[in-house]
Amino acid sequence: MQQNAILSQMFDFSVVCTIKGEIVQFFTSNSIYEEKIKLHTTISSFEKELFQNSIFTHYKISTDKQSFLQKTWLNKRVLTYVIPSDDELFFGYNILETDEIENTKDTTSVKSAFIIKSNAMKKVAIQIDKAAKAGATTLLLGESGVGKEMAARAIYDTGTRQDQPFVAINCGALPETLIESELFGYIAGAFTGAHKDGKIGKFREANNGVLFLDEIAELPLSMQVKLLRVLQERVVTPIGSSKEFPIDVQIIAATNQSLINMVHDGKFREDLYYRLNIIPISIPPLRDRVSEIPELIEHFTRFYNKKYATTRQFTIEAIDFLCLQKWPGNVRELENFIERMTILADDDIMTMQQTRLFLDPPSSHQQEDKNLIFKSLMPLQEAQELIEEQLILMAMKKYNSLKLAANVLGISQPTMSRKYKKIKDNATNIFSTRTILENELNKRLRSTAVVASVTISPKILEDAVKNPKNPAFLQPLSDQLTQIYTREDDVEWGFIFYKDADNNIINLTSSADFVIPVGAIYYGSEIINDTISNAYEGVISVSPIYEDEYGSWKTCCAPLYDTNGKIVAILGFDYSKQYVKNALVYLSTSLNIVLT
Repeated sequence: MQQNAILSQMFDFSVVCTIKGEIVQFFTSNSIYEEKIKLHTTISSFEKELFQNSIFTHYKISTDKQSFLQKTWLNKRVLTYVIPSDDELFFGYNILETDEIENTKDTTSVKSAFIIKSNAMKKVAIQIDKAAKAGATTLLLGESGVGKEMAARAIYDTGTRQDQPFVAINCGALPETLIESELFGYIAGAFTGAHKDGKIGKFREANNGVLFLDEIAELPLSMQVKLLRVLQERVVTPIGSSKEFPIDVQIIAATNQSLINMVHDGKFREDLYYRLNIIPISIPPLRDRVSEIPELIEHFTRFYNKKYATTRQFTIEAIDFLCLQKWPGNVRELENFIERMTILADDDIMTMQQTRLFLDPPSSHQQEDKNLIFKSLMPLQEAQELIEEQLILMAMKKYNSLKLAANVLGISQPTMSRKYKKIKDNATNIFSTRTILENELNKRLRSTAVVASVTISPKILEDAVKNPKNPAFLQPLSDQLTQIYTREDDVEWGFIFYKDADNNIINLTSSADFVIPVGAIYYGSEIINDTISNAYEGVISVSPIYEDEYGSWKTCCAPLYDTNGKIVAILGFDYSKQYVKNALVYLSTSLNIVLT
């Protein structure tokens, strides 16, 4: 192979072998690997000594370059390229740097329950550690499949009660008639069908330990009252008995629903919510921690290879492809997918093409965004640049990788690199660096408002404006705003205003903690009123920082249209002065512009 000398300079060590695997040449400047390679005549025996899984053993001859992740017996990760040429194969190995997860394990006492690479999961690990040390009631929040039970186990495993019982109960899996007896127990003869010896119940079973109440939102209101009493008085009374039993239990509850919304709807007791919400821990969905997907794929592949006595491996391209999927079922869905492929795949080397065949088809709600239409007026060139820039920044923020960001946006990596650099450099000719940064921030806020405004259904909006006092029409709009508001972490308040027959600006719906009640007239300062007026004229507008009786704010407003294309309301986002300050500092750092 004529290119061997060049290729060898690109890798920590490399091997040339025949199609049958007989080593012809090797290149390395590392004496340790040189000595290891000299001991072997075949690539297969060399890989088996060095790696937990050998690629060559399962490699199928191809005309394409392939890449794989391997792990040495010392748990070092190695990126391996296999390049075919004529009647030889070139194996290039690059040792990857120590993963962040290894460093993360030293910063908390949380054991290896989670793959932790993202900042979001590092925060979760710290919170789990604090909950374990405090032993206080903890509420785990997150979508189905994110790992709430694993978090509960981690709190137990690292807490002061780890030598005591861990008892779990799924509140949603039991019929209402059995929940009380399961939780609190009963005495002999307490009811028809009762066990002759009675039952102590989960609370007493978990005494001095941890009781995990999964799907706590499914508890009926009648049981919520009784659970509240136990949390307040720390005693339980079995069914059929008048005797009280003191208990010392750490309660960990979990739900995939919004308890605060259920409180507002009268479906969950407010006093119980505050009893449970002492240490709230929100576990982010997998789509918000994409950097952990390769580690999870490796972990689950290793686990199911052992379980089913297989030797499956994913190519780098397949892993990249899986990183771009939405995974609405989160870690549980990813694990299910890996197990399915491990069992059903025909080949040990799982390529992107094979991986695509095993993915579930996207559900309808995953495809909704394809029908969105932008109706807000602005110069076409500005709109194109605005949305392109926002998408590039969103992709880089989510994937933190030019390669993955380029893949998801459907452009080449050099194009992605060039455009991303242009975004960071495009304001260098403006004199005031503060003006540069403020303009950049305003552009991003406008872009956020554009994207958010088109997710509001014109029909739902139209019905709500026509029937502002009817909950049946208002609730769907409130639900849409809540979805937007919870997705935009930086927004202090979100609201939708409309004008009544007297031209008063009315709060149609808003985020739960908004200071102006729904249905009330909004009397704003001249600055914010101008921003609202601009939105009513079809212009997405961002205010300068202004002060009112509630604090200091920057507000962005976008027009909202009915089914006839008429502006009937505006969507507004309030950003705190502290957020603006922090955002300017962040932009200063990321764009390498000194904030003056």
